[in-house]
Amino acid sequence: MGNVHRTSLPDLVVGVVEDTRQLVEAQVSSLREELTGRLGDLGDAIRSWLVAVCVAIVTASLLGVALAATLTEVAGLPWYASLWIVTAIAVGAVAALVVRARSSGRRAVSPPSDDAPPDAPAPVRQLQGSL
Repeated sequence: MGNVHRTSLPDLVVGVVEDTRQLVEAQVSSLREELTGRLGDLGDAIRSWLVAVCVAIVTASLLGVALAATLTEVAGLPWYASLWIVTAIAVGAVAALVVRARSSGRRAVSPPSDDAPPDAPAPVRQLQGSL
């Protein structure tokens, strides 16, 4: 298509459609390669986090048993009482963390206060809301 003025309209449309198809194919191919790489990285990260969480769970369980053993030896409590005390403390800590996370979530979703400009960062809106 050297001279556009002498080319017929159907040929021009065919050329534009063909160029568009090639561009879309190139973009889709590029996007597919990028997403494949990112999804592979995400899978590796998820596996690493799962291993870390499993190790943390085992460690927390062993720490609880160690605390119960210490209570048994130091305070002279029976095993079952020491285990219940440690369990109650753990449940209380988890409950406190859940309450804290819920309040943080509510602050993050709450609408900005009237005093702060709408485009102000969240910490500024929260600071002005607490005054």
